[in-house]
Amino acid sequence: KSAQLFERVCVEQSTCDPIGRPKVHASAFKQATGEAIYCDDIPRHENELYLALVLSTKAHAKIVSVDASDALKQAGVHAFFSSKDITEYENKVGSVIHDEEVFASERVYCQGQVIGAIVADSQVFAQRAARLVHIKYEELTPVIITIEQAIKHKSYFPNYPQYIVQGDVATAFEEADHVYENSCRMGGQEHFYLETNACVATPRDSDEIELFCSTQNPTEVQKLVAHVLSVPCHRVVCRSKRLGGGFGGKESRSIILALPVALASYRLRRPVRCMLDRDEDMMTTGTRHPFLFKYKVGFTKEGLITACDIECYNNAGCSMDLSFSVLDRAMNHFENRYRIPNVKVAGWVCKTNLPSNTAFRGFGGPQGMFAAEHIVRDVARIVGKDYLDIMQMNFYKTGDYTHYNQKLENFPIEKCFTDCLNQSEFHKKRLAIEEFNKNNR
Repeated sequence: KSAQLFERVCVEQSTCDPIGRPKVHASAFKQATGEAIYCDDIPRHENELYLALVLSTKAHAKIVSVDASDALKQAGVHAFFSSKDITEYENKVGSVIHDEEVFASERVYCQGQVIGAIVADSQVFAQRAARLVHIKYEELTPVIITIEQAIKHKSYFPNYPQYIVQGDVATAFEEADHVYENSCRMGGQEHFYLETNACVATPRDSDEIELFCSTQNPTEVQKLVAHVLSVPCHRVVCRSKRLGGGFGGKESRSIILALPVALASYRLRRPVRCMLDRDEDMMTTGTRHPFLFKYKVGFTKEGLITACDIECYNNAGCSMDLSFSVLDRAMNHFENRYRIPNVKVAGWVCKTNLPSNTAFRGFGGPQGMFAAEHIVRDVARIVGKDYLDIMQMNFYKTGDYTHYNQKLENFPIEKCFTDCLNQSEFHKKRLAIEEFNKNNR
């Protein structure tokens, strides 16, 4: 059925313009017909167990005690795992920097941080027992949530700020006809992939383990599972057929689930499965990075931008994850497609009491370009010109160098810009909007 549908559409599209019309994603046919097999669609093993996470209810607190005795008395419950079941070294994990814990040991740094895991005969038994694990906290201050709070408390990761400097910003500001200061922000967005994080782990032979995991990075899962179990990497197999969506959210954060599942399966010598409920997934995995930009821009009375001093802050959450790379990309994309000869870019990775924020499509690029478009529209408003004209006036040209010293070769920005305006019927729609707004309150 899928093959026939795919063949028919291919024939229909064989004469289509590849730019003007979309081509069908080949793998979408099985997804649309329900034939696609995702991680949690794998048939249940005969002796399979289910794992439920025990999560922190505090954003920043010392763990006074963890009592799982009531949970372990429940019917169908087999085990409870926490930081006491592995060594301090095995408990330390992370994407690049090992600044996270599989199970929180002494403190929690965000609501939704994993403290332990209950393993039972079924999902209902496991989740019911997980709610019976009693945790006593001693709340700590400050609790830092926003970028402004991080700035106030100077809560940054080490080695920040980082700088990119090009030209002489101070002199350019002195010579500019206008100097303007402003700020803009972009909030986080939830990945909201259709399949939540899921993992099925099965012990193989006497000292091997195989995982089916909804991850964008099976190599990292393999490496960290080996680290937590203290076995060589070649004894861990991580397979990933389909994700049900990822968008960056399953590049690194899938370890939150995969590591406890793998540990339980390896220790109990039985298959173990877990698929997070939507609320659990959103509580534990973080979002796209919120950003705050503070900028000072110098420009001529015609609207040509000559200088920019910009500060970039990203909200990393409670661990580094990939936040340093996301910030790098935002700093390198802050000017989008506009040539600014004199630039000073500063960047901070803010440490807050949120679940660790992570990769998201664009990886910091959209946030940086968001700042550029704010700057251009500020300039257009101040000089009293159409922002389309200010855009074109400041476009890079072939042969220009970016502020990070990349030479732009065969740079077709004018053609791309014209094509976008024409294909979207931009001018026609703008007139229609202006007319509508005149006649409608």
